[in-house]
Amino acid sequence: MKRIIIVFLMIMPYFLWASGSDDELGPGLYADFTTNRGNMIFRLDPDRTPLTVTNFCGLAEGTLPNDYREPGEPFYDGLTFYREAAGYALFSGDPSGDGTGGPGYTIPRETGALISAGAPGILVMDGFATESAGSRFFIILEGDAYLDSKYTAFGRLISNIKTLKKLRRGDTIESIRIIRVGGEARRLKFNSDSFAEHLAEAKTAEIENLRIISPDLADAVLALGDERQKTPTGIYYEVLKTGEGGEPGPGAQVSMHYTGTLLDGTVFDSSRDRDQTFDFILGKDGVIPGWIEMVMGMQPGEVRKVVIPPFLAYGDQGYGPIEPNSWLIFEMELVSFTEG
Repeated sequence: MKRIIIVFLMIMPYFLWASGSDDELGPGLYADFTTNRGNMIFRLDPDRTPLTVTNFCGLAEGTLPNDYREPGEPFYDGLTFYREAAGYALFSGDPSGDGTGGPGYTIPRETGALISAGAPGILVMDGFATESAGSRFFIILEGDAYLDSKYTAFGRLISNIKTLKKLRRGDTIESIRIIRVGGEARRLKFNSDSFAEHLAEAKTAEIENLRIISPDLADAVLALGDERQKTPTGIYYEVLKTGEGGEPGPGAQVSMHYTGTLLDGTVFDSSRDRDQTFDFILGKDGVIPGWIEMVMGMQPGEVRKVVIPPFLAYGDQGYGPIEPNSWLIFEMELVSFTEG
């Protein structure tokens, strides 16, 4: 009898790996991917990556508002695997299909994951710098633990690795069904309230991490307020005043007012002090990359306060009174623009 039990326990994980119907799943939270190549089931980690999982499940179930789908519509249904890094990873979750799209927002990258990208079949949020993409994700084909320091792994494949091996660029996600097994999983909510709660927690943790790097940087970001936003490239900003009239594109003739300060509060330049706008051609004249990114998302009359990281400012070279590797603070106003 003991031998029979041991054999059963040995084959059970393989059976789950190969099949994985709902009745065989232990307590926990799961995502069942149905694709044109078959289905796959991933076990998710809401305990260590609550914001990432809440965001993913809310989009999958259509319970989180976004810029792509109508309320109640599942976000991922019908999206393709738009990119394949041969033998490495498959990318999906982008409605534009080119690696630039999403739900209209990003989320802070969570760093508490216990799941490692060092194994195949790991579900990972895509992103840039310290920010995760709002909806884009990739599935690891071959493990690479280096990714753990760059991205948030939030799920692992437990069923149908054969499907994963069949998937190619251009294949389709027909649906993603979220499965709750057990009382704890059934109590999880993936709505705007739970998302806001976890987002606030993540932002608090982010400030604590920034304070380790630089107390002045943490204070500058915190001063932007609770409505602060962060771009995928790592620029923090607050919209102080909205504008109207459309956004300038590359080649536009732009007129701006600005005041630039260092983290210690030192003003290093100001067009307002000169009572003269700063005029330049967007994308052609030599302004810092962080400025270009911000201006292309503004409308005439809009005022933003922004905190720009060094690699989008003057980098390790510095400029005049700006020391190398300096974060910069700007209050920027788009006065007007004329398309080129």
